[in-house]
Amino acid sequence: MSTQDTTQEPKARPKWFGAAAMLLALVLVGLLAWGLRVFLFPSNDAPAADSTTATTQTAPSSASTSATAGPVVDADAAWDCQADLDSDDLSVADSAPAVEEWVVGGYNVIPFSEFGGCEKLPSTLRVGYAPTQAGSLVAAATYAVALDPSASEQAASDLEVAVAEGPNRVLLGERAQRIRDGLEQSEDTSVIARLTLLGYIQNSYSDDAASYRLIYSAPDASGLEQTLIAQVDLVWEDGDWKLDPASGNDFNTWARYQGQQYVQWGPKS
Repeated sequence: MSTQDTTQEPKARPKWFGAAAMLLALVLVGLLAWGLRVFLFPSNDAPAADSTTATTQTAPSSASTSATAGPVVDADAAWDCQADLDSDDLSVADSAPAVEEWVVGGYNVIPFSEFGGCEKLPSTLRVGYAPTQAGSLVAAATYAVALDPSASEQAASDLEVAVAEGPNRVLLGERAQRIRDGLEQSEDTSVIARLTLLGYIQNSYSDDAASYRLIYSAPDASGLEQTLIAQVDLVWEDGDWKLDPASGNDFNTWARYQGQQYVQWGPKS
């Protein structure tokens, strides 16, 4: 039996078929490109995404003493207002820094100047100091007479802001709590109120630590003037000068003045 080849030869395409296919391909590519553009790059008329949800807000920079401004997340400064302080690191070992005004702070008067005390906490304690010798001295003179976490609940939070982290801070906080609860008697703060700053002696200074002896005069129980020395140690921690407490029971150490030479500096100098 003979077989017959029934395979049909393909019909010849019209001459215009190739051009039409190419035109159709171009149209499809154009539509695809337009769709991607609309998806990836919306027109200016379309509402833009709310960028505030991905933006961290920074507290406004200010040299005011308002307590509403919070700490700044910055390696060099804890408070916005510190950016406006005098950052010239001049020695105060033999020459006292200028003070704009001696203001009431805690139980006495404290220096307020371009070197620090730019931030006022709810307890009225002033913090925010320049990372300089003058800044550390102003901080020492402030913390010596104005830091008292046993005074109120607001003042209790001053420990974390103005005192160096460590076991002594924990113990001082526990003691302050007992005083506030009436379980332990507070020291006579009227003694601090009678102190008058006469000057200081710089024991040591580095970029991250400072130590001063502050010279005070005060009347004793009989009314006679006596001269005392308070040693105040500080460390630069979390972008500010903080008190390095003498122990878990005392912020500073006090002793009678023994005639050491000091730099005159105080509200009456």
